[in-house]
Amino acid sequence: MKQIKIIFSTLLSISFLMSCNPDPDHVDPSYPYLENGFLIMNEGAFSGGIGTLSFSFGDNSGFDSVRNDVFQEINGRSLGNLANYTLKDDSYIYVVMNGAATVEILDRITLESRGTITGFKSPRQVISLNDGYIYVSDWGSNAVYKVDLSSSSIVDSLKNTNGPEGMFFADGKLFVANSGGYGLDSSVSVYSVNSMTHEGNIQVGIKPLEIMDDAQGNLWVLCSGYSDWSGAGGDRYSSIFNFDPKTSNVLANYTNSILTDHPSELRSNSTGSELYFIQDSYNGNVIKFSPNQITSYPTQVLISHSAYGLAIDRVSGAILVLDALDYQSPGRALLYNESGSIIDSSLVGLIPAMAIQTLD
Repeated sequence: MKQIKIIFSTLLSISFLMSCNPDPDHVDPSYPYLENGFLIMNEGAFSGGIGTLSFSFGDNSGFDSVRNDVFQEINGRSLGNLANYTLKDDSYIYVVMNGAATVEILDRITLESRGTITGFKSPRQVISLNDGYIYVSDWGSNAVYKVDLSSSSIVDSLKNTNGPEGMFFADGKLFVANSGGYGLDSSVSVYSVNSMTHEGNIQVGIKPLEIMDDAQGNLWVLCSGYSDWSGAGGDRYSSIFNFDPKTSNVLANYTNSILTDHPSELRSNSTGSELYFIQDSYNGNVIKFSPNQITSYPTQVLISHSAYGLAIDRVSGAILVLDALDYQSPGRALLYNESGSIIDSSLVGLIPAMAIQTLD
């Protein structure tokens, strides 16, 4: 199945002399490549592969050059098996290693390792509230783990979930998409982070994967549907749901008319006025829709190109499409402007799946 991946981060240094807690608004002129670029997470081969990080120097006008396997270069070791998700907060970059069952904590400027979190079974995604803790969804234990960054250790867990995937924090609550893991689910779990208690579930479509907010502060859930590979006819349509995080009331839902489409990678521009997703997980086009204008399941193709990963430049609105090509050789990163016109492209690592912007 697809090794799932939300959006752009900071990076790179060949030197190990920079501060562990740099001022993100100040860039040392001796490291000009930190000013612009994209950190790209490459999953690695499906079976036993090693995840890597590529750094693409440049900005929304194009790529100047690409440097591959920068984590290995800086830390003298590999990330481990099967990179699944990456995130940047105010202090660190986090890389979720699904196969190795770890989360790597990296310095957001130098990419030096600041710790490896263990104790997971099958970690999927991570969310940070910038309060000294992160939350990691884990299929293997059907839990969301709370991790104390000061000790790089699990300190608590949320259990009322099934195949937890994407997460979003709003109005003091943590919303967790229950994909069902290798089975089926159709709910979003709601938790109070302060009390670490389960407040209930919101019923949505089959296999919810990603949650994203819009300009009005409402939340959208992308549900991938289901392919019944047994041939027994259990295929289910994908859908997208919209709900109010304050009340948990579903405001709208739209079902796809194409049974074979299984979308992924729900993304947003900086204001939430435009949302994007990949039409079908392995080789779909990029779909764009405006939350305040939607009346049916979104089908407007912005970029007609096979996409495995997707990220939106939160400053310029440029769109980064990641193409895994044949899944056996280096993939390709393609940069488009807001209108969907190609700007540049470059080869990166094996199975590129996510990207984060270095300075935003």
